[in-house]
Amino acid sequence: MSLLRSRSQFLGRMSRELASCASREEVFRCLGRGVMPELGDWCDLDVLQDGVLQRVAAFRAPHGELHGPRGSAPSLLARRVARSGRSEFLQGPDEQVAVLLSSSEEELPRIQAAEPLDCMAVPLRSRGALVGVLSFASREPRLHLDEDALALAEDLAGCVALALETDRLRQELERTRYHAQRQAADFQTLLDVIPVGIGIAYDQECRHILQNAWFARVHGLPLESNISLSAPDGERQPIRYLDEKGHALTPEELPMQRAAATGREVLDVELELEVNGQRRGTLVISAVPLFDEAHRSRGAIGTIQDVTARKRATEAQRFLAESSAALSSSLDQEQTSRTLVRLCVPALANVAAFCGWRPDGTLGMLTVTHADPALQHIADEVARTFAIPEGHPIHEAMTTGRPRLIPVLKEVDSWYAGGEAQRQGPCHSLGVHSVMLIPLTTPQGVVGVLLLGSPERVCTEDDFTFAKEYAAHATYAIDNARLYREAREAIALRDEFLGIAGHELRTPLTALQLGLQRLVRESATPGDPTRLSKWVVTCQRQGERLGRLVGDLLDVSRITSGRLPMVLEEMDLSALVEEVAARMGPELEKVRCPLVLKLRSPLPGRWDRSRLDQVLTNLLGNAMKYGQGRPIEVSAMATPEGVCVRVRDEGIGISPEDQARIFGRFERAVSERHYGGLGLGLWISRQIVTQLGGHIRVESTQGQGSSFTVELPRWVED
Repeated sequence: MSLLRSRSQFLGRMSRELASCASREEVFRCLGRGVMPELGDWCDLDVLQDGVLQRVAAFRAPHGELHGPRGSAPSLLARRVARSGRSEFLQGPDEQVAVLLSSSEEELPRIQAAEPLDCMAVPLRSRGALVGVLSFASREPRLHLDEDALALAEDLAGCVALALETDRLRQELERTRYHAQRQAADFQTLLDVIPVGIGIAYDQECRHILQNAWFARVHGLPLESNISLSAPDGERQPIRYLDEKGHALTPEELPMQRAAATGREVLDVELELEVNGQRRGTLVISAVPLFDEAHRSRGAIGTIQDVTARKRATEAQRFLAESSAALSSSLDQEQTSRTLVRLCVPALANVAAFCGWRPDGTLGMLTVTHADPALQHIADEVARTFAIPEGHPIHEAMTTGRPRLIPVLKEVDSWYAGGEAQRQGPCHSLGVHSVMLIPLTTPQGVVGVLLLGSPERVCTEDDFTFAKEYAAHATYAIDNARLYREAREAIALRDEFLGIAGHELRTPLTALQLGLQRLVRESATPGDPTRLSKWVVTCQRQGERLGRLVGDLLDVSRITSGRLPMVLEEMDLSALVEEVAARMGPELEKVRCPLVLKLRSPLPGRWDRSRLDQVLTNLLGNAMKYGQGRPIEVSAMATPEGVCVRVRDEGIGISPEDQARIFGRFERAVSERHYGGLGLGLWISRQIVTQLGGHIRVESTQGQGSSFTVELPRWVED
């Protein structure tokens, strides 16, 4: 009984100590401390690693400390037990003991020198599989091994195998936990960086949905928020999902809830996300169910893609294509501007206006469209009455050509200020609080400003960029309409000019032909030489008139092409005035217009004599034409800047609105039926004076005559 008790105590102690070991090294140390001297003074532990038996520990008396290198070859005895799976025992002294304990012939002399007496080896098994071999030997007679020691070693082998297996499982668990943590970290990193929203619900009702960082940014809510529409009242967030018709979905209609409830995938559902009453974008949501071990649905995973930009780009391309076709459908500028504004509502804004210059010279909203038909009459009233003052943002955009985004009008009343109270009222009723101003700029300048506004949503930078792109397309249509109008006006002007030119050229040509015919008849028969001389003068005068008309037409071509020649020479301006007055004396006498000259002589300078002659002739000719037989005064004097020539008549005068345009090409202040001419004289005169470095102006009062003043520098450089 004492032997059994001692054996039981030994196994109990070793079992407890081995079970408390936290690592394989502790198992080795516990084994080395505990087996001696009960099981001899020599112990080797060999373990199968990747199918190969290797020495992992060797213990020697008296201290039971670890000896020998790890990984060394096991003994012949250990290899035999590993192959057979059965314990072996050999008592000595016997030469065979040393052979069994050696691993090779080279090691045999060292083992023999240790003089082992007995040896035994027992297999280590875990769940029926061999995991290693435990070997013992004794070198002293008092530590002889016997059958009882073998039985004790076999019982101890079970405890050691269990301890090693426990350590293996612990290490495997640690590796599994480590890999799981790394996978969790990698998965979390993936959730954080992937540009796709992820929602996870672990209950079938999806009452709590976790979101990743990307989806949190889309929502504009904290990452820890419960984004489920089925969440408890205290956790519910101000979120709505709208279908294509703008209807808000119930929690049960959402993709994740449907997938969790039905156990089936729900793919590619396009919804509009609204948070705190504001649209956040367009989402495409897919969801798949999560299953438990019994293949019952226990939740769902949802993926969310933000397709706002893609959808906006698609809609933008479609809108631009459709709008370009609509804008190009008409070449009428007014109709094009109305179409331009109409297309913006509601695609780009709730309120759209085209602002430009009115015929009276004021800047206003030429056409306004409102998304709400009930407010269109107010928009029409604004277009009719509201005048935009200087300093107003619209006026600045019109004059500078710079687009402007005003996300929020902080002082709405100041936006509408600048008109009378009745003008402010209709504008204020439109309720615009966020505005974009887009000038339409052509090579000729800004033709108008597109105003886009909204009373509900704030205009964003994306809206601003798209509005500018749309305006660029619209500018082409506006410019084409302008060019078409100008082309029609040019054609009408050309036709009018050709009619006038034909009439003006025909008159002197007819008179010249009649005079030549009369000369032929008079020269055929002897007659009064005075009458013959009269007809010669008449023909000469008509020829000169015809030459002037042809010269004016040639000058138009030269000026238009930038090739008006100038021959500069030193001359006396007063002498030139006297020369022109003398040459035109007969015509002045014929129309009964007395000529008064007030000249400061001399007025030397360097100019083109023939071109100044042309200017003076044109001005004096106009004074005769419109002077109605009244006196004409021509004065010339020196000024601090150069010289000044003034031609003043007492004729019909020129209205203020006509004074701004009479220097234009083919322009006249009166009908060509009552006053002849091509309408080119003043235009050619201005081009000549400008090229000589001077300027020409008119001062006139209707019914009281006109005064044309030419100011020139004295010395004109080549």
